[in-house]
Amino acid sequence: MMRLTTLLGFATALAIAAPAAAQKSKDTLRYPGQNTQSTLDSYLAPSSFSNIWEPSVFNNLLGFDPAKGQHTPLLVKSWSHPDPKTYELELRDDVTWHDGQKFSADDVVYTLTYLIDPAVRLRFKQNWGWLRSVEKLSPTKVRITSDAPVPDGLAWLSFGTPMLPRHLHEPLADKQSFGARPIGTGPYRLVQLDKNTGIIAERYAGFKSGPASPEPAIGRIVSEPIDDPGALIASLLADRVDAVVDVPIEEALALQKTGRFVVMLAPPRLGYIFMQFPTAAWPKVKPLADVRVRKAIMMSIDRKVLLESVYGELSKEMEPTEALCAKEQLGCGYTISVPAYDPAAARKLLVEAGYADGFDVTINAYRDNLDDATAISGMVRKIGISMNVRTIHASQRQKSVNSGDVEIGYFGWSGGNLFAVGPQIVRHFQTGEYQSMEADLTKLVAPISTIVDDGERRKAAAKAFDFMTDNALAYATVPNREVFTMTKEVGILRPNDLRPSQISPHEFVWK
Repeated sequence: MMRLTTLLGFATALAIAAPAAAQKSKDTLRYPGQNTQSTLDSYLAPSSFSNIWEPSVFNNLLGFDPAKGQHTPLLVKSWSHPDPKTYELELRDDVTWHDGQKFSADDVVYTLTYLIDPAVRLRFKQNWGWLRSVEKLSPTKVRITSDAPVPDGLAWLSFGTPMLPRHLHEPLADKQSFGARPIGTGPYRLVQLDKNTGIIAERYAGFKSGPASPEPAIGRIVSEPIDDPGALIASLLADRVDAVVDVPIEEALALQKTGRFVVMLAPPRLGYIFMQFPTAAWPKVKPLADVRVRKAIMMSIDRKVLLESVYGELSKEMEPTEALCAKEQLGCGYTISVPAYDPAAARKLLVEAGYADGFDVTINAYRDNLDDATAISGMVRKIGISMNVRTIHASQRQKSVNSGDVEIGYFGWSGGNLFAVGPQIVRHFQTGEYQSMEADLTKLVAPISTIVDDGERRKAAAKAFDFMTDNALAYATVPNREVFTMTKEVGILRPNDLRPSQISPHEFVWK
């Protein structure tokens, strides 16, 4: 890791080579991007980049207020549910696309029909598999039907389903080209999108704000692609950027001590880091087949200490993640919590299971989670288990889990980006990662996909999540939150409100 003293010299050179760009006085936020792409299309090119930028450029039909547990208007101003299989949506009549064309029911019908078209191949096509038909009732009204009651129907229309402009998207022979010059109805329009030179976004003068999408506070955002943490720090010191994300915590806090910068956690979001014990590895590492051993490992981990190892002094503002779903998500339920830290009881369980002398095991983690996985290995060694740490790439995780190569997994997850429990059910119960208990899991989660009443659905979900915890198959550890280092001129809109995903550029404000 590059030291701060080294970076100071680098920053001085940068400052001489390139004068500082615009800042608050010119209403331009300089916010460098990581993993910048040359296309913004969450349907054809889903990625962390599209998760971050899509809400600033596009709109979903609805929003969601997690504090009230209610959907809110966005492109839709009202809606009704005439029967369990039907939604009728009344659209706003004052919204325009970034090219000035009027948004209408034609765009909604086109977008949703495109998503369910069998000829259209999408990575997450199952998200819209519940849709049977979409029809236009008037220029501002549409009817959506499904084959069966869909508990998460409105939730899917609230997140991850941005509307597309029919007049631009439909004529394209190659739909991939739309993402290179995206046109939305969101708070910012993109005037430049390039993987190598970055992004320039300008506040859309015709944007129609509302409770779920307030008026953006900053006129212009310049996002130069910078992936290296050392270069990010140097750019801050040289006054080339105003805000950066995920500088290593020690370096971020050192920057704060200069008096020029503020370090803060990103607003809380649904994402978390979790540990899992896939059953395919149990024949190879037989101790893991004993639930007492799995519980012992869980009880040997001090999650408060783990928080501190990940977030430093910022951990004082946080608590370990309570469960594999959040109570703010519709349909989330659980009654059994993660076992408390108790190394003495953990050692006793190992003795009862016949492993008083411990055993060897490997924990697999994404590179971003490697430091905390290493901290976990040290905690587990204190109860006699020798735990090696191995890095795994996200693209190899599923194959490695199913083949038994992942003995213990430790992975960061988005939390599903949805204020409904559906993605958690898919992620933790329907990926085939607990093959020997597949029948039990299938029976437990079957009702969750059909129960519409939220209270009853939470009860059904509690049976499934309690089974997962009681059998020590998986459990949440700590939140998955970004750390921002910013000049004192920059803040974040509603910094304490829960988000479905990472913050988007339109959520920055001037102080």
